[in-house]
Amino acid sequence: MIEIMNDQRVFLNHGPIQMVLDISSKGLKESKIAIDVANRVMEQFEKMLVYINEAKSKNIESEIPDHYPEVLKKMMHAVRLVGDISYTPLAAVAGSFSEFALERAIEQGAGRVIINNGGDIALRDIEGNQILVGIPLTNDPSGKRIEIAITDSMGIRGICTSGFGGRSFTKGVADKAVALGYSASVADVCATFIGNETNVDDRSIVRALADEIDSGTDLTGQLITLSVNGLSRESKLRALLNGYYAMEKLYNKNIIIGGVVMVGEDVMTIPDHIAVIKN
Repeated sequence: MIEIMNDQRVFLNHGPIQMVLDISSKGLKESKIAIDVANRVMEQFEKMLVYINEAKSKNIESEIPDHYPEVLKKMMHAVRLVGDISYTPLAAVAGSFSEFALERAIEQGAGRVIINNGGDIALRDIEGNQILVGIPLTNDPSGKRIEIAITDSMGIRGICTSGFGGRSFTKGVADKAVALGYSASVADVCATFIGNETNVDDRSIVRALADEIDSGTDLTGQLITLSVNGLSRESKLRALLNGYYAMEKLYNKNIIIGGVVMVGEDVMTIPDHIAVIKN
């Protein structure tokens, strides 16, 4: 389903894809471009279904075949770049679709593009305007939030979020793990990596095998977090530091431009100035 919203943004609801396409040029919304891009995204999704086994495989080929759908190639490249062999290309799927949509919109002459695929965002403004991104710290949208002001010169093309309580499984306890990347595909898998690294041993954490919860998961045989009740202060800080060290590793390798990790009300960022917390 493709729907034009009241503010001329376009909403795409197709299978697992729930994408908002905010596309404009010189201050005017370009809903026609957005609709065309949404159709291209649906075409890519249908092509991807043919290669679902490859998308779930940890054995990524050294040479990615040219005939693979473009989104699948993005997914594979992103996971390979992070270098964790426990991940499949599906770790980058949402961000890769956002990235694909962003590129198609820019090709058609859009000047400002924000693609939000369930919280995995691809964005760019080539007209010299700032994009202000807000990420709630709690489930209360009127509460505290992280704000990140982005200009095109920063090179940030993707902002993706993982963590406990999100749409996808996590092995950690972070409420938010945010990766700022040169692309949304890479930011997606990096956010997942950072969130997973906030794992700690604590009696308050309930875990289960991923395939016991979802028989179609690509995390077969791996433990995921089901609930966290009364995590100790020591465990919160250890989890936070584990997430920070994961961000630092990716940042020092120039894989991400920055990141944010939050456990409870405690927040750490890299670099220090990349985000501010607003009430």
